[in-house]
Amino acid sequence: MSRGNISLAAFLWLVIAFLVIYPLSILVLESFKIAGTDSWGIKNYLEFFQDTYYLKTFGNTLLLSTLVLLTTTVFGVPLAYILARYRHWGKTVFTALILLPIVLPAFAGVFAFIIFFGKFGTMNLLLMEIGLIKTPVNFIYGMHGLVFIQSLHMLPFIVLGLSAGFTNIDPCFEEAAEVEGASGFRRFFTVTLPLCTPSYLAGAVLVFLWPFTDWLTPMILGQVDFLPSTAYINIAYHFTDMHR
Repeated sequence: MSRGNISLAAFLWLVIAFLVIYPLSILVLESFKIAGTDSWGIKNYLEFFQDTYYLKTFGNTLLLSTLVLLTTTVFGVPLAYILARYRHWGKTVFTALILLPIVLPAFAGVFAFIIFFGKFGTMNLLLMEIGLIKTPVNFIYGMHGLVFIQSLHMLPFIVLGLSAGFTNIDPCFEEAAEVEGASGFRRFFTVTLPLCTPSYLAGAVLVFLWPFTDWLTPMILGQVDFLPSTAYINIAYHFTDMHR
C-alpha cells in the first residue's frame, strides 16, 4: 500500500472516529450516569429491565423489526432476482420505482398512506361509495400498518443489495448444479441464494435496525408503545413519566 493510500485510510478512520465512535462513546458513557446525582452505575439499566412498560416497548419493537425483515425478504428476493436476471423494457422504470421510497422522506410516505388508506381516506371512501363496505376498514392503524409502511420504505435495501449479488454470481456454479440435474428451484435455494448471503445480510441489518430508530411513523399512526417513540417522548418531557 502506497503512502498516499495509507494517509487517505488514516484520514477516513479519523472522520469515522469523530462522527461515529466519539458520539456513541459519549452516549454509552452518559447512560451510566445516574440522573440528579454525580454518581455512576448501572441503575438506569436495572430500571429499564425491571420496568414492565419498557420491556413491553422493547418486545413490540423487536417483533416489528422481525416482521419487517420477513416481509421485505419475502417480497425483496423475487423482485431482486427479476431485476438482475430478466431484461425487459420496463427495467429502468422498475428500478426508479424501487428507489422511490429511499428518495421520499419517511414522514411523506406515512402521510401519503394516511390520505389513501386512512379511516376516511380514498380507499375507504371509494369502497363505501360503491357499497362494498358500510364502515371504514382499518388498513393502517396498528401493527399491520407499521409493518406495511416500514417494509415498503426499507424494501429497496434488500432489493438493491440482492440484485447486485445475483448479477455478480459466477454462472459456473449454477451451470454445474444444472449439469448435476438440479431443478430451477433447487438451484436457486441451494446455490444461487446462499452465494448472495453477504449481499442479503448487508441490507438485512439495516432493515432490522430501522424500527429501532424510526420514532415518527409509530407516533403518526398513534402507536407509541415502541422504543423509539418512547425515547422521543421521554426526551420531549425531560425524562418524566408523563407519557404513561
